[in-house]
Amino acid sequence: MVLAIVGLAYGIGLWTVLFWPVHVDGEGGLIRVDGIIDLLGRMGMPAGIRYPLVQSGLNAVLFLPFGALWAAWFRRQRLHLVISATALAAAASLAAEIAQGRYLPERTFDLRDVVANGVGAGIGALIVVLAARRPPPRDPGP
Repeated sequence: MVLAIVGLAYGIGLWTVLFWPVHVDGEGGLIRVDGIIDLLGRMGMPAGIRYPLVQSGLNAVLFLPFGALWAAWFRRQRLHLVISATALAAAASLAAEIAQGRYLPERTFDLRDVVANGVGAGIGALIVVLAARRPPPRDPGP
């Protein structure tokens, strides 16, 4: 039940981000990334890769819960869940990118987002699968 509620809440949040009428990190968006980009500049990162790196990183983080929830839904944790989470997230992301490019004039299609979202979901699923494989801690006894 908890997993279903968390999944529903995440789904609503994801839908909001994917179909916000303007770029989520742009003017009128939900978040501002200027501080992160400025920090990377102070650390010496070239200007040409600061924004794409931050944007791809945030896309991956956005889909971490997607993969984690996908893997957590199944009783037996198997590595194939990582592959299926990656593929499912990439497919959902591709559909969202197509819809953004076609129906939201202020949004753009970007294949890098599809890749980052798939990678993020794969990492989220991998975390759950690896955590489930870890043996329980030993009880040292009295």
